Amino acid sequence: MASSTASITTASSDMGGGASATHDASTQWLFTRDDLAHTPSVVGTYATLPGASTSSKSTSQVMTVEQERILRGKGVHLIYKMGEFLQVGQHVMVTAATYFHRFFMRRPLQVSRASGGWSHYEMAATAMFLACKSEESLRKLPSIVDAVMASLDKSPEGQMRWAERSYRANHASHEYAKWRDCILLHEETLVTTLCFDFTVPQPHECLVRATRSLEVEPAVTKLAWTILNDCMRDPTCLFYDAPVLAAGAFLKACHTLKIDPAMYYAARPHHAPPVEKDEEDYFDWLDTFDVDDDEAREAMQAIEQDVYDFHMPLQQSRASSKPKVAADPDESVVADTTIPEPPPTSATEATASTPQATVNAAERTRSASVSSRESGEIFS
Repeated sequence: MASSTASITTASSDMGGGASATHDASTQWLFTRDDLAHTPSVVGTYATLPGASTSSKSTSQVMTVEQERILRGKGVHLIYKMGEFLQVGQHVMVTAATYFHRFFMRRPLQVSRASGGWSHYEMAATAMFLACKSEESLRKLPSIVDAVMASLDKSPEGQMRWAERSYRANHASHEYAKWRDCILLHEETLVTTLCFDFTVPQPHECLVRATRSLEVEPAVTKLAWTILNDCMRDPTCLFYDAPVLAAGAFLKACHTLKIDPAMYYAARPHHAPPVEKDEEDYFDWLDTFDVDDDEAREAMQAIEQDVYDFHMPLQQSRASSKPKVAADPDESVVADTTIPEPPPTSATEATASTPQATVNAAERTRSASVSSRESGEIFS
């Protein structure tokens, strides 16, 4: 289950972007932390599509790895806000976030209006539109535009209408036309950059199936689910296969709650090979997730370092430097805890500074949503 690296330094124009893919389609979207230093946003160049007049293009400005990760976090936060407004399942938001991160491994982020590249907010809205199609949770384009405009409206009235899901854009307005045309225009760029590979492994599905087999307490599962949601806000979600990322989130949840994961066992699946002599007739938690201990611990350390150690101080700094505004799309880490059972808090309510605090907030709130029920059906 070890990650396979798709090199970014060697551009491949036939794949339409700055990262060359391996012959195995299942591993072309796995990267390493070192690859973040070679994304088009950082190096300032990226490969073009076949038939272009030049083999590569240059952006007018570049950014640091940290700046890119901050913008990615803001884009995924918008995806989560739109998902709540549209009442889509968690699998749709995960798919949209994955499309978003994959796209910016091969295309540059926009530094300013005058520079080249693609806006993180515009691509986030486009990724949500495409994910609704690929995950068969269809939403019409006007609904997508309503969702993005509502999510970006910071006025008190706009925030209230977002919370009530009553926001309706004026279809005759310039802003509505801008978002409509921009999503349609960017969709073609997104699908070609993704090489029409729309299949996204779901780490949340791996988590739910494993914890159900292990009969894990709901509080542990809920916290691991929340950690996975936070992982989607950072390119860390591209570093590991879905089972490895799920195992890392589960291990992180156990450590946070001071629980030994070795206490969990599952019945041996009927499809497992016959038991050999001196072999235990059960699966421990690593066998259930189908990972080894090194993979799980590496994923957990990446979550701690790249997600919480990096993004949480930024969130706290922003919170201390300006008044708290509900549903602020510029927040990069706001926990969304949509889980089948028991229903957790929504993305706008779970703004905890630590995973443990997120669990406490979820226990206090327990607000069921349509997205909770949908994700429960998908991952059952």
